[in-house]
Amino acid sequence: MTLKNLKLALLAVMSVMWAGCDKETSLDDTYADILLYVSETTVWETIGSGGTPAVEYMQVKEKHSAEWQRLAMGSIKGFDYVHGHAYELEVRKTILANPPADASNTTYTLLEVISDVPSVTPKPDELPEEAKFKLKMVQLTPFMNLDTPLAAPFDFLTFRILDHQDEYIFPGRPEFLQYYDSIVMSSPVLPDTYCVYRKSADESGTSEEFTSQWSSHFFEKRDFPISLKGYKDNEVKYEFSITQIMRERDFLGVDWTNGAVAIANPKTSLIYSILDTRYEFLLTDTQMLNSTCYVIIKVAFSSGLTDAEYLKRQEAGLRWLLEKHLGKHPSQTAADFKTLPQDADIVEIYGNNTTRAALLHSKGDDTHEEYYYVIAEPK
Repeated sequence: MTLKNLKLALLAVMSVMWAGCDKETSLDDTYADILLYVSETTVWETIGSGGTPAVEYMQVKEKHSAEWQRLAMGSIKGFDYVHGHAYELEVRKTILANPPADASNTTYTLLEVISDVPSVTPKPDELPEEAKFKLKMVQLTPFMNLDTPLAAPFDFLTFRILDHQDEYIFPGRPEFLQYYDSIVMSSPVLPDTYCVYRKSADESGTSEEFTSQWSSHFFEKRDFPISLKGYKDNEVKYEFSITQIMRERDFLGVDWTNGAVAIANPKTSLIYSILDTRYEFLLTDTQMLNSTCYVIIKVAFSSGLTDAEYLKRQEAGLRWLLEKHLGKHPSQTAADFKTLPQDADIVEIYGNNTTRAALLHSKGDDTHEEYYYVIAEPK
């Protein structure tokens, strides 16, 4: 065999070997071994319409992530999820260079179950009836004065704690309080908690703080669980949960077609969430300019920050909000907007099927401070 023929034969063999390897994994795939937390609660979501059945998802988040994300059941190879258990897993997260059509570009493979914690909530029949309580959302105040039974992000929701007979006791002290040191509102998809009852003791005696009714906005656009947990000696003794139904309108709580528009003297509302206190927002009433509706959103001031820190917080908070509810829309330009000020300095443009929004930067001058804000309008 000549040297030339030998080279050709070697190339042919190597080509076959490479082709065989490509069937197993792409040379461009990347992976990392990470910690992944899996919540003890799941969420259900309907994909599409026309009577399509709801799909159940696990709720997962990586070690340094603040928010829980959906992940389809069975998406972690080698892992069998048990309802009511919370897990800490070591998994191999692989980013596929050439994912299958209509599939995620990310796969997970279980390496180790670091912890598997079953629910510690006692069964209801372990407590007397008078020790039990319930949580109920009793009032919905839509942002745009719409007549709707469904809450949207930035609507104002009011909750009550009821006794086991669905009775609201106010004024007065419900009987179930004697069984607990504290009662706390929480959600596995939100980072903070809210205490509705706390009993404390010191050298001067025992004191109690109790809130029977409270209100909050929520930044979520999907249904999410809310729980009230009763603690005694730092252990959960009883828990009652509901699913808060959320339906995003055109944008947050804004309905461009059916919502109210402020003709004069628009007011600004403080939007806050008791279960997610990272940011508070200032949202104007829907206004009209050039025959087009629009709203303005800012980040509320936080005490204890320098001007530079507050400016950075404004940009981060508005980016977080827009990325959560709208995707980036680089094809849109300032010329597409009808309500932007003439000297608008656009940082980023976001949008969905009904709405476009611009993250704006005002450089400030001798009479006005530098700040970031958002203007959103219908397409």
